[in-house]
This record gives sequence, C-alpha cells and structure tokens, in this order.
Amino acid sequence: MSAILNAATYPPTLTEEETANLAIALRDWSLSQGLIIRAPTESNAADEASMHVPLTLHPSPFPKNLFDQALGLQTVFNELYAKVADDYEFLTEITKELAGVDDFMSDLWKLYLEVDEISGGVPAQPLTLGLFRSDYLLHTTSTAEPSIRQVELNTISASFGGLSSRAADCHRFLRKSGLYGTAAGSEFLKDENMPVNPSARGLARGLGVAHNAYGVKDSIVLFVVQQRERNAFDQRWLEYYLLEDFGVVSVRASLEDIAEFGELDSITKELRYKGRHVAVVYYRAGYTPTDYTSPATWEARKKMELSKAIKCPSLATHFAGAKKVQQVLIDELVLAKFVPDADVRGQLRTTFVDILPLDDSELGKKARTLIETCPEKYVLKPQREGGGNNVYREKIPGYLKALKDETLWRGYILMELIEPPQDVRNAIIRAGKVTEGNVISELGVFGCVLWDSKSHEIKQNFEAGWLLRTKFADSEEGGVAAGFGSIDSVLLI
Repeated sequence: MSAILNAATYPPTLTEEETANLAIALRDWSLSQGLIIRAPTESNAADEASMHVPLTLHPSPFPKNLFDQALGLQTVFNELYAKVADDYEFLTEITKELAGVDDFMSDLWKLYLEVDEISGGVPAQPLTLGLFRSDYLLHTTSTAEPSIRQVELNTISASFGGLSSRAADCHRFLRKSGLYGTAAGSEFLKDENMPVNPSARGLARGLGVAHNAYGVKDSIVLFVVQQRERNAFDQRWLEYYLLEDFGVVSVRASLEDIAEFGELDSITKELRYKGRHVAVVYYRAGYTPTDYTSPATWEARKKMELSKAIKCPSLATHFAGAKKVQQVLIDELVLAKFVPDADVRGQLRTTFVDILPLDDSELGKKARTLIETCPEKYVLKPQREGGGNNVYREKIPGYLKALKDETLWRGYILMELIEPPQDVRNAIIRAGKVTEGNVISELGVFGCVLWDSKSHEIKQNFEAGWLLRTKFADSEEGGVAAGFGSIDSVLLI
C-alpha cells in the first residue's frame, strides 16, 4: 500500500524535536478533550487516575474504495444478524452444541431457556436494539489489489465508538496546527482525506431511537458496566450525546448494583433501577464469565431479560455474535436462508475468509489436517470477546493437545489468517512514550438496527460511524483495552 503513497514518504519524517512537540500536543489535546482511559490499578495507586488512550501520531492510510465498501455493507450485516437472532431453531442447533463444551455458553444458554419458559415463548418486549460493529482487515496477495476481509461481527459491547470520534478530531487538530510538518508525505494530510467520524453521535442515536420507541417520558437508559471500568470515558461520550441530542438520561450500574437495586414488576414487567423506570438496557458488560461474580449477578441478568425494557442486545442477539455463527454463515446455503438476494450475498461473501469447525464433520476433519500440516496459516478462536483470547499459527497444535478433553475442541473455530500489508509505518504513543514501527490497522464499522422480533419488521437500520485500531505488525492480538493496540483514524487514499 505504500506504493500508493509514493513509496517511503508516509508518514512524513519529523525531527526529534518535531516528534516531541507533536507528542506533547497530542497528549494534551487528548487529556483536555476526553480521549482518555483509566490507568491500570497495578501501575497507579489512585484508582481514579487517568491517562490518554494509546493513539497513533498520524492517521493511517486506508484505501477509500474499501472504506466506502465497508461502510456500505453495514446495514446489510445489521439485517442479517437481526434475522439470525430471530431464528430460534438455528440458534438452538448452534448454541446447544457450544453449551456442551463451553461452561460460559452453557450458563448463558440455560438462562435463555429459563427466560423463554417463564415468558411462555413470548418476550415481554418484542423490540430489540443492536449496536453492532463489523471488523475488517486489509488482505493482500502478490497478484491482486488489496481487499477487505471480515475478522468478526460484534453484537455485544461494541466499544470505542466514543473515543474513535475524538481520535479523528485530534488528528485533524494536529494537521490544522501545522504539527505534521512539511516533509514529503505531508501533502496527503488534507481535510478531504481525513473524514470526521460520527460514531459517538451515531451510537447515541441508536439508543435514542430505541428510547423513543419505548415511549415512556422520563425513563432512563441503563448502561450495564463492569466494576472499576477502565474504558468508562468511551461510554461517557454516548451518554453525553444521548442527553444532548435526545434529552435522555443514562444511569450506569454493574451487575452487582442491579442485583441489589434493580426491581422487576411481576405484573407489568417494568424494570426499575433505584426507583427509575428503565426503557433500554445497554450491555457494556456481561460478555465475559468474570462479569458474573455470584449467583445474584446471574439473577440480575435474568431480571433484565424478563423485563419489557428494550435490550441491547437481547440474549438471542448475544448468541448471534458467537464465532460459531460466523463460521456457519460462510456456507452459501446457510447464508441464502437469511439473505435470499444472490447479488447481496455475493457482496457479503467477498469479505469472508475460510472458517472451519473442530467437530467430527468432514469440514472438522479437514480442519484437523490443516492444523497438523500448515498451522501457520490459521488462528484458533474461542467463543469469547474482549481481546487476548486467540491462539495463533504454530501454537495451535500444542494448545489443543493440552486441552484435557478433545471434545472441548468443538468450542473453537479455525479461521484462515488474513494477510494485511506489512509495509505501512506509523508511531504509537502509549503512556507518553512514542514507539515507531510497521503497523497493521483494523477497521470497524458501527451499525444500529432496531427490530421487532415478533413481526420481524426492521424499524431502524443505519451505519453509525467507524473505528480504526492500529497495532505493531509483530503483535498478534489487537485489543486496545487489553493493552495490544491503539486508537487511530483513517487517511483515505
């Protein structure tokens, strides 16, 4: 891709003094404008101490045609995953298999069945809100132009919509301030190549649309968050815009808080938190086993799922984001069930890579052979979110053999590695320290969809901005909060 930027001219070469001045300006802008994250408690005795979020010094180049393609596909993916979430038989077949080999999926599935039984198969609230994020890497070969390939689609706690908006603003500020210099490569840094990112307001709009659909004045949006949440400021921007643009108040609470202060009216199914009527439950927690610290926290989730508050996501939509679902959907016949238009299917399939199960099927046997013969071409993924969970390349055979029971392999999928460009350079500033090197960027596109699971009618469906995360090319994982990546913005080329 550097050839598009005239070989080695980007990012522009800066002197040591220019780099230092740029880093200071970036740090101070970030701290003053809310582009921040709480410091790890192990590195600072003050729990409330904050630091700027890890951030690239320059926006990273991304082909404009592929950026536009990714944004254009989001409403299609929104509708696809809404349909998946509504297909009880499809989800049952997949999730029952996972529940047999994955304790967390088993606990979630038991809760789903319990809620379904209590409600008699008719949920108290047919409306569901999805705030999704579809993630892509650029894929390159020696014989073809770069293309995008989907890494995954997140249906729960799709993060960094708030901070990614600020990152784009930060890079635009640095450009306007002249801090990128005038060396070769700086000519690419133009306003028209550095788009404003609407993700914070876009996601807030999704919550506001759901609140309006609920229709109870003075009701609140309940943000379900982790205790001592490091990434709270990313979430706060959604709260601020929700209040500014829709006049809707948000309240933050952990599962532990909801267990203590949440109330479900057994007759009306109204959910209240500390006496306040809840219109929308927005999960920024609940996607990892460590969020459930006691039986009471599971009861809190059940209480919310049984209520008539609009869930974002519902349990069914949570399941729809499983890696196993992504693996099954690459099958043309399965995809056709949800996307009958062949042209639209073709658009989606251009972003897919090969994904295989680890079961006793023919595809599962193929996966086992590939693990033995060419593991360097694959990544092993469990049914988990949040970064730091995957196993890469030559580590896969040993990892699987170390599992106590081979039936546990069914809880994983084997995914073909995407091959991003290796010749893109940038610098990342983390905790005030600047490090330069070759980088890989992952584009996430946010989408909002509100639908009626009873009538299957899509009420709202729109793309809601984007996220660019960048890591050094020699790093396998990429989660920002997990300590691997950084927030970035796009330089369209």
